[in-house]
Amino acid sequence: MEKKRGIGKFSLIDVLLTAVILFLATTALVLLVTNQKSDQHLMSAKMPEPGDTNVKVDKSDSNYEGIGIITETSNDPLVKYAIQYPESGNDEFNRDVRGYIDQEKNRYLAALANVKKPKQKKSELNISFETHVDHKGNYSFVITNNETVGGVKQPADIESFHLDRESGTVMDIRNVFSDSPETVEEVTKRVRETIMHTEGLQEGIIADKMQIRTEPDWKNYKNFALTDKEIIFYFESGSLKEEAAGAQAAKLPIDKVNDLLEPAYQVAAAKPAGGDKPDTGKSAGSVDGTKKTGEAVKTEGGKPKAGGEETAPAAPQQKRVALTFDDGPEPASTGKILEILKKYDAKATFFMLGSRVEYYPDLAKAVKDAGHEIGNHSWNHPDLSKMTLPKALEEINRTKDIIHKVTGEKPTVFRPPYGAYTEQLSKQTIPPIVLWDVDTMDWKYRDAGKLLEEVKKATKDGSTVLMHDIHMSTADGLEAVMQYLTAEGYTFVTVSEMK
Repeated sequence: MEKKRGIGKFSLIDVLLTAVILFLATTALVLLVTNQKSDQHLMSAKMPEPGDTNVKVDKSDSNYEGIGIITETSNDPLVKYAIQYPESGNDEFNRDVRGYIDQEKNRYLAALANVKKPKQKKSELNISFETHVDHKGNYSFVITNNETVGGVKQPADIESFHLDRESGTVMDIRNVFSDSPETVEEVTKRVRETIMHTEGLQEGIIADKMQIRTEPDWKNYKNFALTDKEIIFYFESGSLKEEAAGAQAAKLPIDKVNDLLEPAYQVAAAKPAGGDKPDTGKSAGSVDGTKKTGEAVKTEGGKPKAGGEETAPAAPQQKRVALTFDDGPEPASTGKILEILKKYDAKATFFMLGSRVEYYPDLAKAVKDAGHEIGNHSWNHPDLSKMTLPKALEEINRTKDIIHKVTGEKPTVFRPPYGAYTEQLSKQTIPPIVLWDVDTMDWKYRDAGKLLEEVKKATKDGSTVLMHDIHMSTADGLEAVMQYLTAEGYTFVTVSEMK
């Protein structure tokens, strides 16, 4: 009898242990499946699937012959990205560009998989490009990758791609320069001289490893842009702070390297080596080539401040609000926004990027022709507070020039990307600096319904509302915003009219 009781007791323990093991195994299986689903969720953005409402791929023509623009956006809160890259009629070029884009996107997605609590930490990938054209119409495309993973900004990456327009073939640095040891040695010598005589480049950007990064090896010069006036070499930055300001570039006038170029890329009427550059009458310390004549004006909540003193605006007859749209123009969304504003007989201010005005000149002109105000928002959206003054001024000047060329008028106001600028920059001769007091967070939510919600929270008489016309979700949500503000008795003015 004692033996039987022992066996019964042992069996009960076995049952309990088995139950515990089964429970733990089931829990582990559930966690494994959940993690796999999470990984699949992240990896699904590698190649957009039909019907995926979070991912949108658009193709549009550009202002450059034979070049289209591919735009990929993901509004998934866990996998956010906005990517633009060029497409041509050359299959090799398209494969090279697409290969780079897929590589960078997949690397970003792999990094996201390691982020803990991704909903609480900002992650975003932004890939954009600039187009340069030389005197024969050959194209240089400079693609810049800026990304933030888990709230940490990553070092910027840059890659260049090139098309010989006459032959329709892909070209690289060895096509542009005569491919010989003597040539690369001489290129190295002239690049190093340029670096040492360019403010900022010799201090903490590439100086710490300049000898390594500019060794006489063509692979160190593979990222470049050829224009009708200069050749630009792009280098890895020496610090994250500098990288946040954008690519670090050494610019050599064509006449300084003309003797080293292949005949097909030489400028026929090149100046003699060492010749003086023409006097443009522009100073490196100003935006318009003139010396500072007055303080920049910073507006906060629609109330301008000049030289630190507030100036009370004239009492409005009714409530006023200034709607502003940043980062455009963008064909689909900007076009829709223009239609909605016209419906409500409303005027707004569009702070445009020079790089996008260059690609969509007709759209920029359409904004101007519709009676809206156009502001300067830099060329390619860098953090101007982390740039040297000459580089920041170049961003502003270049944008001013393209807006003037396209619309016939210079931008009337200026908004620094992220609202970030230095005191030194604010003292230059630039249009008034205009910030905002209502942030709709449309760049974060990408949700049409959230737009009105944020407007309702903070808008008051004299408010300046920040939105972005590159997001279709903003265009989709604007109608409700206009209905609400109209019903509340607001009239719509530009930021200059708000003063």
